[in-house]
Amino acid sequence: MAECGEISMMLGAFEDSELEPNEMQEVAFHLARCESCTGLLADYSTLGRNLRSFASEPSLAGFSSSVIARVDRLPQPVLTRIERFLRRQLDSVGSGIAWGGAFAAAAIMTIILMTPYARQFANRGTQPTVVASSNSNAPAANQAANAASNEPTMADNDSHADISRLESENHSVAVWSEPRRDTTVIWLPDQP
Repeated sequence: MAECGEISMMLGAFEDSELEPNEMQEVAFHLARCESCTGLLADYSTLGRNLRSFASEPSLAGFSSSVIARVDRLPQPVLTRIERFLRRQLDSVGSGIAWGGAFAAAAIMTIILMTPYARQFANRGTQPTVVASSNSNAPAANQAANAASNEPTMADNDSHADISRLESENHSVAVWSEPRRDTTVIWLPDQP
């Protein structure tokens, strides 16, 4: 059995749970029977609480970053430095490729979506085309209208009209309109 002198030396470590399990058991057994050692343990507890209340904890803000920076400043093997350099370069190239791909996709989508509007804008300034029969058997009124009109004919432009609708109940006459160019064409077949 341990004496109070031996137990009093272990009370601080007992308070902080720093004893071996068999020593912890021995001190706890002694404290259950000895009031003076129990009072001394209470004094140690009060003194520890008071000391902890006066001491301020150091600020740990930035501690981990400063440790990492210090470790990074340590001499590194050449292969490790080359590997880190190549990784940084690949990371920057990879992000550049990703941004370039995003810009290219946006440009392609813009071109695809804006093409019909650009065509419509480009055709906005064109004059309507009047096409009439240039047949020698055509009525004189049509030939006079063609001669008086200085506008180019569809045959002169060699363009292709998009016909939006056909209009005529008479099978010998065809009338169609092309609204984007504001053009109406009347076709009269050759008449013997």
